[in-house]
Amino acid sequence: SGEATALHSFLTFPFSSDEVYQQGLADLLAHGAMSGKTDVEKAETILRTQLFYFNRMAGQNLTIEDVRSHQNTVNSQNITVTTDLSPLSSNSGTGEARLLTFAELTMLIKQGKTDDIPNNKFIPETLNDAPPSASIALVRKKPWEIDNQ
Repeated sequence: SGEATALHSFLTFPFSSDEVYQQGLADLLAHGAMSGKTDVEKAETILRTQLFYFNRMAGQNLTIEDVRSHQNTVNSQNITVTTDLSPLSSNSGTGEARLLTFAELTMLIKQGKTDDIPNNKFIPETLNDAPPSASIALVRKKPWEIDNQ
């Protein structure tokens, strides 16, 4: 039926690699949507965000009850909804630093994890103790000195 096709599409949707979904999830995480929640509540929140996003993208009307009833009928096959809680994970194995979204950057700064920000340089909060260098620039001529040449 159409609902079974929509459920299959939902369960196989690539949420972990969808940039728009990951951006929205990062925004939610940055605003503390998961703070103080149990793992079950976190999984519930992730499932709801995935359903909301999928329904908007695919033009479907799936409900959380539809997904749960389908999961209960296929538990023997170990089909589960992917819950990607780590949008900040870097490209594993490539060694390249990926670009952080604004929400991810804000979250790292608020958590005090500035060492995890790529290309972030430490600038000490002290003045330079070295003596000033001697000026090697020529003295600028005054307007009446330029006319005499």
